[in-house]
Amino acid sequence: MISLDQYGITLKRITEEDIELIRNKRNTPAIRARMAYRKKISSAEQKLWFQSINNQLNYYFLIKIDFKPIGVINCKEVNIVDQYGEGGIFIWDENYVGTPYPTFASLILLDFIFNELCIGNLSFARILSSNSGAQRYNKMLGYVKMPRQENIDNQWYVLTKETFNKKSILLKKAAKAFSKSEGKLIVRGGICKENLNELNAYLEQNA
Repeated sequence: MISLDQYGITLKRITEEDIELIRNKRNTPAIRARMAYRKKISSAEQKLWFQSINNQLNYYFLIKIDFKPIGVINCKEVNIVDQYGEGGIFIWDENYVGTPYPTFASLILLDFIFNELCIGNLSFARILSSNSGAQRYNKMLGYVKMPRQENIDNQWYVLTKETFNKKSILLKKAAKAFSKSEGKLIVRGGICKENLNELNAYLEQNA
């Protein structure tokens, strides 16, 4: 298991113990309304999903504030050869919707992938055309809509490492000021088969 601590936020890679919490939150009407897949998820389906993503190419994290889980953020379908992955986030705790915390959670994960592990040059995201809040959120991070998406409901956006690093300068300053911290990243975790070789090497080097 790996965790990232920065700006008063902890991102903890999910384990099987977390999946019922995630399923229950994911099945609430408010969350389902913001998702492309809106059917209720059964316990059996959730277990199959976890088995499909608990591997080297998919990274799902609980977002925790003061030890309390408020949502999930992910980088999935990592492609080391072509240096990209697909990002996603959902916040179930309404106390944190519209606050800077979701943005800072994305900042932590993207910065870790792009600039600590150095395993990506592009991040893709899919956003519903009706979800204006998610569109604003991702545009603030530097995502732009890809061509020929106008007539598609679940639209593709892309973020380059170069654009992220330009956008993140002010975001990092804001995150430090908001959290009243130096913004130091603390990475915890051990080597395991569910990690990419690059991640295991990073953890070993920084142990």
